[in-house]
Amino acid sequence: MTQRSPLKVSPRYRWRVQQRITVLAYARDHGMAAAGRHYGVSAKTVRRWRDRWQAGGVPGLVPRYPRRRAGRIRPELVPLIEHARKELGDGAARTRLWLQRVHQARLAMGTIQRVFRDLGVPRLRRTRKRLPRQLKLFERPDPGDCVQVDVKFVRLGGRWAFQYTALDDCTRYRVLRLYPRLGPAASFAFLAELRRAFPFPIRRLQCDNGREFPLAFAMAVEAAGIRHRYIQPRRPQQNGKVERSHRIDHEEFWSRHTFPDFDAAATALRGWERTYNHDRFSLAIQGRTPAEKLGALLPPSHAA
Repeated sequence: MTQRSPLKVSPRYRWRVQQRITVLAYARDHGMAAAGRHYGVSAKTVRRWRDRWQAGGVPGLVPRYPRRRAGRIRPELVPLIEHARKELGDGAARTRLWLQRVHQARLAMGTIQRVFRDLGVPRLRRTRKRLPRQLKLFERPDPGDCVQVDVKFVRLGGRWAFQYTALDDCTRYRVLRLYPRLGPAASFAFLAELRRAFPFPIRRLQCDNGREFPLAFAMAVEAAGIRHRYIQPRRPQQNGKVERSHRIDHEEFWSRHTFPDFDAAATALRGWERTYNHDRFSLAIQGRTPAEKLGALLPPSHAA
């Protein structure tokens, strides 16, 4: 009955089936109760294994676990998880944060991923991660210590438009403006905009070496009492935070909307700026919004 022949079962259950065959071999020679005492199982369990063996051979000894235990997730959370994945485009980590912050519901990432599978939603497209050349990343301790500025090219109705972005290194607070042309004139206009829009003084501003940021722009920055720095050529990782925020803009704003004209896009971008600063929870700053982190760092008079 218990001859040990090659087991034609799934590798994940092979060891468990071999254990049960060993127990049945001992039970044949010493009895069910003795086998149960020897191996720490009940005699009833040994008899059940014996009956399954007699009825189905080796496949009868394969564990019969339920497909999974009864779900412990509240039914009203499933539509929220579906909304986060399909409408917001969030993965398990951001969905977990959104549920906790907005709906006061705590779920494990594994549970959220299981709900994703049950809903049949496709996996998020993986982005290829490059090894950073700048191995140690720094974060400025105070708002305004360093503001990173960069330009993102966007396509609107067959023509290019240019999103100027300023991001505070400390809080990730951003200022976004859209311009129809790229050049020094747009850069000067954006400098005036970001000085008005940031709720704190700017002490240093850094940008790349693009033609839109000529020496005259650097001199205008210095004349405003702000230190200026060009990043090293071919080192975009030195402006890594603003570069990363542009990928978020593409994934969560530009790829999800179409606009009839430039003015509509410029207005919508201002709305997205507010969403990013005040409503979007960031994993990079421990699940807070940039405005929340800024409020925790500014004196009460400024935070108000």
